[in-house]
Amino acid sequence: MKPVCEFPAGRWSKAGARAIAGLALGVALGGCGSEAPHSAVSPAPVADAALELPAPLDELDIEGLRARATQALREQRIHTPAGDSAVDYYLALRDKEPGQIDVIGALDELQPYVVIAGEQALLDDDLAESHRLLDLLARMDPQAPALPRMRESLRVAEASRERKTREETERLMAERTDAATVLSARREAARTANTALANAAMKADAAASALAADAAAVKTGSASTAQPVAASAATPAALPATTAKASPAMPRLLADASPRYPLPALNRKIEGSVEISFTILPDGRVGAPRLVSSEPAGVFDAAALAAVARLRFEASGQSHTARRTLNFRLPSR
Repeated sequence: MKPVCEFPAGRWSKAGARAIAGLALGVALGGCGSEAPHSAVSPAPVADAALELPAPLDELDIEGLRARATQALREQRIHTPAGDSAVDYYLALRDKEPGQIDVIGALDELQPYVVIAGEQALLDDDLAESHRLLDLLARMDPQAPALPRMRESLRVAEASRERKTREETERLMAERTDAATVLSARREAARTANTALANAAMKADAAASALAADAAAVKTGSASTAQPVAASAATPAALPATTAKASPAMPRLLADASPRYPLPALNRKIEGSVEISFTILPDGRVGAPRLVSSEPAGVFDAAALAAVARLRFEASGQSHTARRTLNFRLPSR
């Protein structure tokens, strides 16, 4: 009785089914179609140490390569894993014994499997595996009809992957640039807000200092009679104010008033000046004080307005327009 060469049914493509049918012609080499008793051609046991692990192909002899090729076909290792597939063993056989018809026929019959696997690797976007199978097919038959098509498909897939990688890199860089721009804008907005808050706090402190000084002057009853007190060496005060710009009949100044140096400006060692316009009322009091200019803006305004409001002039029975500049300078040491 003739032995039967069996190949596992597995999942094969249409071309693969045709190729497996062709392999029944005796590609299993050492066993299929032999007249020897069944026991002589039975596959080697799986536990056989000679077939458990692939050895370097150049170290195997002809019989070893044939045995491994037969086992690889039985286990449906047509083209994978690399170095331990039926195609690898048949290629090694062809190198060792060129011109063997059964080996050449086996490689021809296995070509469709390699082509189908290479195309499937492209569909799965496994370009490395597609490269390997393309190289394997080129070794099997440099003139294989499918080679040009597979090479072009692989080239297109690689170009597409490169383009996607470049686009993804550009997208990530754009996102990082946008994020950096947003972060910079937020930091600038925060700095602006902090500056505005600091200026507002300084203005509020200056106004509070001026109001406190006015309240103290009213309480002591010296708002209209006290003369300006010279600043001590330890207490900074505004420099003497410039003389009021007056008309030829400008009333005489009876009570001058030195502005209080705002504590926030003192702590931060800020100097400046404020120009105030005002009206000398017929009874000698000051009315309608108005800020003309200040440097820096908002720091000394309240103190200067409060000081001008405390000025007293000789009653002339008429209204006069006047202007005064108050300079705030830290004492020299």
